[in-house]
Amino acid sequence: MGFTRSYGIALKIASLVLSAAAIGWILWLRFPDRKITDQKLLREAVEEWKRAGEPGNGPDYQIFEQQAAQGYYEDAAETATLFKNAEDRRWSVVELAKIRAENGDIPGAKAMIKRFAGSALDSSAIKEIALAQVGNGDLQGALDTAAAIGDQDDVFLAFARRQIESGNFDGALRTAEQMNPKSVHAVDSVFYEIGDALRVRGERNRVHDLAAHMTNRQLAASFTELVPLMLRPSAPTYVIQLGPCDIAYHDAAIGQFAEADALVQQNKCPYGAGVASKQYAVDPSGAERLLQTISDPKDKALGLADFGIAAANKGHISEALRFYHDLESLAGGRSGFQVAHTIARTWTIQSGPKAVLKWARSRPTTEERTWALIGMAEALGHGRRRS
Repeated sequence: MGFTRSYGIALKIASLVLSAAAIGWILWLRFPDRKITDQKLLREAVEEWKRAGEPGNGPDYQIFEQQAAQGYYEDAAETATLFKNAEDRRWSVVELAKIRAENGDIPGAKAMIKRFAGSALDSSAIKEIALAQVGNGDLQGALDTAAAIGDQDDVFLAFARRQIESGNFDGALRTAEQMNPKSVHAVDSVFYEIGDALRVRGERNRVHDLAAHMTNRQLAASFTELVPLMLRPSAPTYVIQLGPCDIAYHDAAIGQFAEADALVQQNKCPYGAGVASKQYAVDPSGAERLLQTISDPKDKALGLADFGIAAANKGHISEALRFYHDLESLAGGRSGFQVAHTIARTWTIQSGPKAVLKWARSRPTTEERTWALIGMAEALGHGRRRS
């Protein structure tokens, strides 16, 4: 009796489990996008290209770059095989190694190029890996990497430039002293760039003091000889007579939009959308009024695209969608792929991917659908983005 009762309960539990599994399967079939990931979106972007009849020279480079940037190296390598141009496929090998190294995976980047050992691709990839290490602040690692191809001067030069950008001129000169003495061009480049930085900073009087800190007296003499060439006064400027449209663009640049708008309308200035785009950041309604006065459809399209991107970046999705639709319906307008890309990215960050995916898939062109998917992938990939 007890066995029969226990067996009956077990059957009921099993039945409930199977029913729940069946319901779950049905729901998954009905809502396949429930678990949307950046990797799936990028794969769909590749499939979108295939469904369109594989136009052009292959999938958009941005898909490949985004897959690599977000750590999907095998996906990126597979996408690269779809490039129709042999030069693009060679480029992809070096670019993938570079991005992987920039992501911090130096061993992985080196491992993936071993099959090209001794080739021009191998040398180019090794150099890019070394430069990525410089960018990550690992000079010694970069030098060790570059030693494999016997060319460390590009590494030293890249590191010196980082030092110059940060104002560490003594450090940059010490780096120059470590370069191969035969690499005169690279050493001179460091000297000239230091001179240019001193001129911009208004520190022309530091040349002899910096030279005094150098240990290589021959290079110090060369430094004091070459740098003054970068410190000479600029060539005299000439006064150019500005037309009303030039004045309008200048007024817009300094925020005097009422004056700029009046000049654009009175003189029917070409590229007036550029003025409207600057104005949109501080006076959206005024910018829209100005754009309505522009008759050139290509110029107007530029303005609408800029408005849509600006609105999306501010998080104003409904406004961005309005500008996007106006752009799409404009006779003679350009493709709105850049707007679709920005809208998809920001909208996904705000609201999650489900509603956005339906919108992305409904875009009217392959280019726009692809870029909308890329924007969503960027949002889900924690902001990792290739420009």
